[in-house]
Amino acid sequence: MRATPLAPSEWRKRLEAVTNVDDASRSYLNTKFILLDVRNGYEWDIGHFLGARRPDVDSFRSTSFGLYESELTASDPLASADKESTDILMYCTGGIRCDVYSTILRQRGFQNLYTLKGGVSHYLEKEGPIKWVGNLFVFDSRLSLPPSAYKPEAMAEARGIQLVSKNSTFARCYICGSRICELRHRNCANLDCNLLFLCCADCVKDLRGCCCSDCTSAPRLRPVLHGRQRYEKWHIYRDDLEMQNKSIAQLDVS
Repeated sequence: MRATPLAPSEWRKRLEAVTNVDDASRSYLNTKFILLDVRNGYEWDIGHFLGARRPDVDSFRSTSFGLYESELTASDPLASADKESTDILMYCTGGIRCDVYSTILRQRGFQNLYTLKGGVSHYLEKEGPIKWVGNLFVFDSRLSLPPSAYKPEAMAEARGIQLVSKNSTFARCYICGSRICELRHRNCANLDCNLLFLCCADCVKDLRGCCCSDCTSAPRLRPVLHGRQRYEKWHIYRDDLEMQNKSIAQLDVS
């Protein structure tokens, strides 16, 4: 049996009820409550619901979430949750992954499972950015979209409602840990690494677009990309490198 899907409006009510002590509806305030993000780490890095929790792993499928006490790990948000009385609200980008993980949690004894119907993208279209901080990761060349891209009129409606501060610079550089404002990933310049990560301008310059010092000496190194550019196929860079090496060799001979 899968989790109970909540429409965006009901999801919003739940979040507001547990975060606003003066909210008129107090039916959820005394309920044990965990807001669980079931996306990957790079998705979480640029945006998530306020108050959400996520296992400290690169990929959500790697976590041991919901295991029994003898198998608990520090990265499991459900480690101390009461399986019979805790409400678990799960969300992902489009709603599919929630269905998968809710089935697993149900098999492990969790009773009160809820998912965001249609995922975050559907929520932003209907409710705007209320209780959401940052951008939403998308699986195409754009990589990241602000909430306003989903429904501009919803943003206008939300202006009079308490939103998460736009100055909440929660995202951090993967390399140095400094706070960053540009919520957009880049791939490591080392083709054989290709890690997707957030990076500040200084570290991009210092490590020539790589995610670590080891990658800067890799044999298949691509040029540093600036702005919103995306890497092309390797053969394009390989051919350019071969031409550069030939030119250098000719200069050495002369």
